[in-house]
Amino acid sequence: MPLMAAAVGVLLAANLIVALRWHLILSAASPSPGPATLLKIVFVGLFFNQVLPTGVGGDAVRAWRCSKRGIGLGASIRSILLDRACGYTVLVILYVAVLPSLLRVLPETRERVGVVAVLAAALVGLLGLVSLDRLPRPLSGLRIIAPFTELSREGRRLFMHPGRCGAVLGLSVFTIALTIVAFKLIADSIGSRLPLGIWTMIVPPVTLIQLLPVSLAGWGVRETALVVALGSCGVPAEAALATSILLGMCMILIGLPGGLIWLVGWDITRPRLPPTARSLRSG
Repeated sequence: MPLMAAAVGVLLAANLIVALRWHLILSAASPSPGPATLLKIVFVGLFFNQVLPTGVGGDAVRAWRCSKRGIGLGASIRSILLDRACGYTVLVILYVAVLPSLLRVLPETRERVGVVAVLAAALVGLLGLVSLDRLPRPLSGLRIIAPFTELSREGRRLFMHPGRCGAVLGLSVFTIALTIVAFKLIADSIGSRLPLGIWTMIVPPVTLIQLLPVSLAGWGVRETALVVALGSCGVPAEAALATSILLGMCMILIGLPGGLIWLVGWDITRPRLPPTARSLRSG
């Protein structure tokens, strides 16, 4: 139980960092309601991630809640996608670094082909994000392409600002590190005490595979990936499956406050000003 409680605490801390990173990205292009409000919206997104397809279904809800706060829907969506992209940029860099070691561990050719294919797809996605604004004008002006072109433009502007870019990527490093630690703590709680280096190899592909739009909150996909990956490290399938299920239960647990926040509307309710402040504003 202490290790499970620690894992929940680590995952909560990771989402605190996500809210701060999102605030930095959003405030670069439009007024931000602040990290505290965005944290509430992050928790609402976590709650809906448990019932919507893929691991990013809650992002649509985050954009919707932002629009309720008066933030433009386009700016909200772009900030959320850039937030995701910054996190996945660091994850993909880590994936590239650990890929040679991961290929040596996996015994089956199809498994090695699979992890390379996942990395290739992630690289193509990130490359497309930063290059869509370089398309010829007739293409970039198409209605279906124009929003992604603007997203690419905003991403380029973010990365051209060294201070903000460094802060965002630094926060992404902390988020991924905490996620890896959470995986290890959960596995350690059931006796699968693998070194942290092994988890550093396993978490990137498992995290990216969860994005496939074939499950709810990654359930099923995550279990299969972990059973295969941990089996290559000598972990029994039962222990790998239990690790994945416990991780999913932890995600449900930390998402529950988001359900309450959504029901009460705490994420979109603006704080009431005291009478003196209201009179000053009206005057």
